[in-house]
Amino acid sequence: MEKQKLTIPYMIRNWNSLTVAQKRAALTVLFFAVALLLIIIALIVGISSCSCTGKAQNVEEPVSELPVLLRAPVPEATPEPEDIQNTGDPDASDEPYEPVDVSTDPVANPVTYTYVALKKRDKGEDVEELQGRLMELGYLELDSPTDYYGNSTEYAVELFQRQHGLKQDGVAGEQTQALLYSSEAQHYMLLEGAEGRDVKVLQEQLAELGYLNESDVDSVYGEKTVEAVKAFQKRNGLSTDGKAGEKTLEKLYSDEAKVSKSMEAQLKEEAKATSKSTSKTTPKPTPKKTAKATSKTTSKATSKTTSKATAKTTPKPTQKVTPTPKYDTRIDTCIKVAKSKLGCEYVLGDKGPDSFDCSGFVYYCLKQAGVSVSRMDANGFSKVSRWKNISSISDLQKGDLVFFCNEKSSRVSHVGIYIGGGEMIDASSSEGKVVRRSVSTNYWKKYFVNARRPWN
Repeated sequence: MEKQKLTIPYMIRNWNSLTVAQKRAALTVLFFAVALLLIIIALIVGISSCSCTGKAQNVEEPVSELPVLLRAPVPEATPEPEDIQNTGDPDASDEPYEPVDVSTDPVANPVTYTYVALKKRDKGEDVEELQGRLMELGYLELDSPTDYYGNSTEYAVELFQRQHGLKQDGVAGEQTQALLYSSEAQHYMLLEGAEGRDVKVLQEQLAELGYLNESDVDSVYGEKTVEAVKAFQKRNGLSTDGKAGEKTLEKLYSDEAKVSKSMEAQLKEEAKATSKSTSKTTPKPTPKKTAKATSKTTSKATSKTTSKATAKTTPKPTQKVTPTPKYDTRIDTCIKVAKSKLGCEYVLGDKGPDSFDCSGFVYYCLKQAGVSVSRMDANGFSKVSRWKNISSISDLQKGDLVFFCNEKSSRVSHVGIYIGGGEMIDASSSEGKVVRRSVSTNYWKKYFVNARRPWN
């Protein structure tokens, strides 16, 4: 009998006639077939589910329904928030910023940064950073680092606010700081319409040089002041715009500032009058009458001279004596005056007798000691060529004027009077008063520029 193949249809039709072994084999095959079928179905269902989910996630909503996230106008390719780097904003934290929903119209809703208001008597790194920015723009000159919001910082903020049309309250609020740290911030300059103590200082200097009448010194930068500034600029080879900017102010408070033509003529007339009066008052020497010589006196004088000359047979060798330089007593007077002003208040632009800035203090002390000098700033005093220049801090002598710059600029911004023993007296903006202190510290050695000796 031909052997029948065991196929699935055959086993179904002849199940009862199959042996036990054949039935077990058939069940095993059926089990594996069903298991394989289930696995295939599960794979198909899983693939189908992932495909549907991916499509659902990639569905884009209409652009008009998405909120627009803006902090400031940005280019087309805007990085993700976590990729934005620190831009140098002094008030920015190290934490990545969180975008804030605003209107889709950035013009109607400008975005501003938040600044913590700073005011007098505040302390901290924010104050130090504020001072640094004010110094960069020329509104503040500090002799040494500080993180204290004192009178000088308050006044510098007021000057910045005045120039930018802000409320002059001396408080560095959000609006003031936002403008101060922006590219729109202007350097210090005196313009028509300005009012204040610094305007008065400018007018006094113009009056001293003969460009403005003393009766017109009124602390208001009006038409007469503008014309005076223009006349000064023209006389000293500057652009005649009537604005007291950096170059005009530097020239105005220097030893090279030219007086007005009218004052120059007046000084010449005074010099002529002085020379004439001197020549009239000086008596002419009267020649002395020579007595008649007699034969007796002549013989006596001759015999005496001969005997003395004979006695001196060997001449004594002559010794060269180096004259000792005469000590200038004005130095002691200058230092005495300086010591008497210790503790007086520092006020920018003042030149005494009760309040000073650093250059005004030096000017006052020199004048009291009898030194003929015009009002200059620290940079101007440092460049007076007729005074001996001292290039090393180790070569200082009593009475020398010592000059320093600061960490923000190489330009001379501070001056003091050296009193010996490694000390100086100066009007300190950081201390707010006239102080006595050492010049041998690392800070002063680092920022020492030169010294001048005004006692030649």
